[in-house]
Amino acid sequence: MTKTTRRFDRARRAAQWLWAHTSAGVALALIVAAFWMGASVGRRSAPTTPAGDAADPSAHGHEAAGVEAPRPQFYTCSMHPQVRLTDPDAKCPICHMDLIPVADAAASAAPTDAGRLALSDESAAIAGVETTPVRRAFPEAEVRLYGEVTEDQTAVARLTAYFPGRIDRLFVNYVGVPVKTGEHVAELYSPELLAAFEELRQAAAAARGLGEADLSLVGRATLDTLQAARDRLRLFGLTEAQIADAERGADTGDRLTVYAPIGGIVTSLAVREGDYVDTGEPLATIADLTRLWVDLRAFESQLPLLRWGQRVSFTVEAHPGETFTGLISFIEPMVDLRTRTAAVRIAVDNTDGRLKPGMFASAVARVRLSETGPVIGDELAGRWVCPMHPTVVEDAAGVCGLCGMDLVSAESLGAVGDPSSAAPALVAPRSAVLFTGTRSVVYVRHDGAAGPEYEAREVVLGPRAGDLQIVRAGLREGESVVSAGAFRIDSAMQIQAKPSMMSPEGGAPPPGHAHHGQTTGAAAPLAPNAAGARSGFAESLAPVFDAYFAMQEALAADDLHGFHVAADRLRTALAGVDGAGLDAESRDGWNDAR
Repeated sequence: MTKTTRRFDRARRAAQWLWAHTSAGVALALIVAAFWMGASVGRRSAPTTPAGDAADPSAHGHEAAGVEAPRPQFYTCSMHPQVRLTDPDAKCPICHMDLIPVADAAASAAPTDAGRLALSDESAAIAGVETTPVRRAFPEAEVRLYGEVTEDQTAVARLTAYFPGRIDRLFVNYVGVPVKTGEHVAELYSPELLAAFEELRQAAAAARGLGEADLSLVGRATLDTLQAARDRLRLFGLTEAQIADAERGADTGDRLTVYAPIGGIVTSLAVREGDYVDTGEPLATIADLTRLWVDLRAFESQLPLLRWGQRVSFTVEAHPGETFTGLISFIEPMVDLRTRTAAVRIAVDNTDGRLKPGMFASAVARVRLSETGPVIGDELAGRWVCPMHPTVVEDAAGVCGLCGMDLVSAESLGAVGDPSSAAPALVAPRSAVLFTGTRSVVYVRHDGAAGPEYEAREVVLGPRAGDLQIVRAGLREGESVVSAGAFRIDSAMQIQAKPSMMSPEGGAPPPGHAHHGQTTGAAAPLAPNAAGARSGFAESLAPVFDAYFAMQEALAADDLHGFHVAADRLRTALAGVDGAGLDAESRDGWNDAR
């Protein structure tokens, strides 16, 4: 390694050491400078009159003559209303948000109500303010529910062992096999069943030996024994034909065939051939999947919009783009304390078998709303329906053909109403409502003497209906509310210390940044001359940033000479920063950081 190369490496390491020990300090100084600049802008600063104004006779001459100088247009920050700048492209020096124009109330010839904000049509257009009239209508609300497809529990049969025995043959030997009503399911061998058969045959033979008119004690006891033997076999699950065959003495064998009580799909199988079962043990479960339920969960706020017999549409992922429908057959009368929801059940016809239990369902119930609540139609007036199966509707009383329950009148289930007596609800756009958590506020447009004026008004809301919101109190039909730009108007109301969303009584807006016991507020805006002084301080920092970044680039390029040149520029730039426009405390903070 040559002597020159070693010198260059030592110089580069020295520069790197110098950068490592000075860059952090320079960066800290710049950060502190920006902080103190923002803090100074956020402090109260009473407007002052430049000394030159007092010595300017021409200015007093204009005032004496009644000619006023043109008023400058100020711009402020919606988050820090104490900021007042004249540059429309400037940013808030505290939070760097875009500034918004400040309406000059003194420029208006007509006074504005203390609780209202006056905006010209041009200002409203720039702010994107739009209004919509409040009207009466029957809006349609959508209730979105989620759940899954399940079996119709009224169409499920569980086969159990009526007597102890052994499964000698199992005709249904896997889950999912379809069966029809009356088809054989299994064959059981049971000594207890054989004993019951023998008892029946003996009782039948004894009864045949009696005379037709034998009403003695022994005769009546024999007939009672025969009837008891028949009932025992009937309780064992035998059909009347099987009992009659056994009574005649026909060969019934030593096994009993178990038949399917309903048609459907075997959804569970609890035994295999050769298993021994005791009385009451399950053998299989059969479900009729041509009728299904969709079990959904509804929140408390959704329950008033749902009723028995209401039509609900839903979709499943297995059939995208296709919509299925069903009727509400049950609404749980209690709310789950853990989830704060109640079960809502939909009865669905599945004759085509496209739906399967376990599928996830997304449902929507649509309901027209009136002033007092949902509008219920009169289509079922005078009809009779099944409480369990709302699809069963008859013209007269009777029993349900699906479950055997007695039909009831539709009126008794709340499924009949009088649509002609329903009054339309008062509705406003949903976007017009500002929510605070405890209050709901809208801005109402009024026609003032000098142009439109806007007033904050608290309202009482009803249910939501799509893009509309039902209003219970606080508005009148025909009034215009701000449906777009309401937050901008609310910010302007806060700036002018008028009643707004967060300050219902008006007054100063919520305090901004506070420094050393001083709180910023709209009552003490930043004076224009103070803002100009701070802007001059910010502009004088530009050479500091340029030199700082030049040092960084030189070090990254191993340019030792360029690094020293940029370091000299940085020292010169720091010495040339003009802090005269800062207050004493901010200037001291800058000098300490420098």
